Amino acid sequence: MSLSSSILDCFQDEIHDHTLTVSGESMVFHRRFMVQGIQSNTVIPTRKVRKIMGKAKKKRKNIPPATTRKPRLSIVAWVLILVAALIAGRVLTVEIPHFIEHQRQGAASVATDTPAIDVSVPALSFDEIQKQRLIIDVHEHIGSLDLAPIYLDIMNELGIAKMCLMGSSKFTLTLDESYGFTETEANNDELIKIIEQYPGRFEAWPTLDPTDPDKLEKFKALVARGATGLKLYTGHGYITKTREYMFHPVAIDDPGMMPVYAYCQENYIPVCMHVNPSSAAPGFAQELIAVLTAFPDMKIVVPHFMLSSIYSDRLREFLDTFPNLYTDISFGDFFMADGLKRISRSPRKFRQIFNDYPTRIMYATDLVLINSPRQDRQWVREQHQAYLDMLTKERYTSPAIPGEDLRGLALPNHILERVLYKNYLDFSAKRPEGTVITRQINWDKMNQEKLDRLPGQAFPPPPKN
Repeated sequence: MSLSSSILDCFQDEIHDHTLTVSGESMVFHRRFMVQGIQSNTVIPTRKVRKIMGKAKKKRKNIPPATTRKPRLSIVAWVLILVAALIAGRVLTVEIPHFIEHQRQGAASVATDTPAIDVSVPALSFDEIQKQRLIIDVHEHIGSLDLAPIYLDIMNELGIAKMCLMGSSKFTLTLDESYGFTETEANNDELIKIIEQYPGRFEAWPTLDPTDPDKLEKFKALVARGATGLKLYTGHGYITKTREYMFHPVAIDDPGMMPVYAYCQENYIPVCMHVNPSSAAPGFAQELIAVLTAFPDMKIVVPHFMLSSIYSDRLREFLDTFPNLYTDISFGDFFMADGLKRISRSPRKFRQIFNDYPTRIMYATDLVLINSPRQDRQWVREQHQAYLDMLTKERYTSPAIPGEDLRGLALPNHILERVLYKNYLDFSAKRPEGTVITRQINWDKMNQEKLDRLPGQAFPPPPKN
């Protein structure tokens, strides 16, 4: 550092309202006093420096107030002020009212749901839950009986007590569109064989073809053989290459499905219904709302955060309105990486969802286990471990999502035990009677327009973009 720079630093407070010009090794002070010819290797006596600065200070006192230059805000400062104002405006006008509304609505829904969690009662830790083998997985698929030992091996290792197996079509098991929604009855039979061979470790939730005139009688026969739930695909938004819905030949509220819903409601049989209630599937949300309204005592789980993990206000709106509606945390094999990355980007948002609805979310992964070199024991374990780490850790990595340092939710024990097993125990044991829907869906929260439709009316897939 040059001597001239040192002098400037020492007297910065004294000369802050004077213009400084530096040229080569000479330093010149303009406006009220001037020191010329100060070289970087010149030794200036302290007395001379004090004399120079004393004169500057004396003259500075005589500067008229009107001539004093006021500091100006830089462009960067103005940008920062603008950003801060925008953030403050959003917090005051959106976030705080949003939080207050959901607190109020959440309290109303809890009043008709299970009792509030008593946090004064000690909750089991994750290690204790695993050690006691208490976890219940509410959503998986399997191709045949001979594959069950793979699931069982991982269940025993990770502390999973029970797994609910969903009935699957040939397309679900192969992803070959040429099969379509076929061979469901064959897979239903495999599920019954599994629960007979491994009682207490699996539940069978067979599926049915909504266009089959004998569907209800066939389902009743499966219940007589031990089936404990029903898996439905109406509302699934998969579109084939020919621009048709694979799983949605009729509306969710089709008149032919009403006897099935009535039977499940009367017998407290839970229904897993894969519904995409977004604008990507016109009418699906209204069809689902019609069924939930017509059968308020029916126990329904719409998986995958109700396919609303991006637009979570829609998920909240459904849960706030229908007290016997639940969801699960699964994303499925091909969508797990995107889903867990989404949670990693917004852990506070998702943690708040679990805090607001601790009794309505259940554990699942939605794997489809078939005879395939890729889908082996290691694959099953990695998928489950990723979900468990997401729930229990603040940071984690997964071989199923290579190269990613992910943020988890690190849920407290009293919520974690609800998600891992207690919510399903309550869900399966519920005997809803006389449930009253006390509010209507607020379509401003649904991120789509409400369509003009008739009961039971189905819409075709939207045009391809």
